[in-house]
Amino acid sequence: MDYPALFQAEAEALLASAAKDLDAPVPACPGWDCRRLVSHVARLLDSTVAHLPRGVVDPPPRVERPPAESAALVEHYRRAVAATAALLRDLDPAAPAWNMTLEPRVVGFWRRRLAHELQIHAWDAAGAAGEARPLDPVLAADGIDELLRALLPASRAAGLSGPGDGTAHIHLTDTPGEWMIGLAGDKVDVTEGHAKGDAGLRGEAGPALLALWGRTGFDAPGLTAFGDTDLLLALRAG
Repeated sequence: MDYPALFQAEAEALLASAAKDLDAPVPACPGWDCRRLVSHVARLLDSTVAHLPRGVVDPPPRVERPPAESAALVEHYRRAVAATAALLRDLDPAAPAWNMTLEPRVVGFWRRRLAHELQIHAWDAAGAAGEARPLDPVLAADGIDELLRALLPASRAAGLSGPGDGTAHIHLTDTPGEWMIGLAGDKVDVTEGHAKGDAGLRGEAGPALLALWGRTGFDAPGLTAFGDTDLLLALRAG
């Protein structure tokens, strides 16, 4: 999967929607408008640009907030996207780089993470503009795998995810993807394949990813939840 190219495409889509009205509220992020959304992403990318080239696994330095004025913010965002895309493309994926999970601390983590971060936020921005933006099923399925294997274990270990112990099964219907997730205390065990769990979620990859990120409910169109549906809430990474 060409994560740098996917990151670039999602970043451009986000700005195309958000720039139509930076003061428009973002329904998926209560209390946010598009200005705050663009600023949030730009600051994340500024932090990425600051820490990826260092070749160390220490936490990154703090970066300043982007400018609030519309034209300056848009230009700042564009520069941050261009700088980040160049690093994701040019740096060795195996080079050391900090991340906040239990995964290997290498540049390759950020190639995947930022592609998915921007996919979700591009969807957020589209909603603010009143646009429908279905998620690419293959990228969404990979996003579910990242959430379950990388983000959820870190969140659960830190006590940031919802409570609940048991097993949950996710089965995608529009692209390959099937996981069994075991939750026990601060531990998360993820395997591939078909099995019956205490809870189940079946449906399309895009809606499933959005539900796991709390953008929609697990009863959203395209999804069917089974069993102890409250346990599905514990799959959200916080």
